[in-house]
Amino acid sequence: MAVTINQVKCACGTCLCVISIEDAVIKDDKAYCCEACANGHSNGEACTQSVCGCA
Repeated sequence: MAVTINQVKCACGTCLCVISIEDAVIKDDKAYCCEACANGHSNGEACTQSVCGCA
């Protein structure tokens, strides 16, 4: 039986977002919910996708 995964948890370690793979920001073969998470919050930006508050 084949299983298709459509959603994953953001690859950012402190982020709580679950995102659609097709809408994800892909960086280094990992799926992130937004550019801030994908860039490791390098400028102190908070997650822009939810109220999870990761930064």
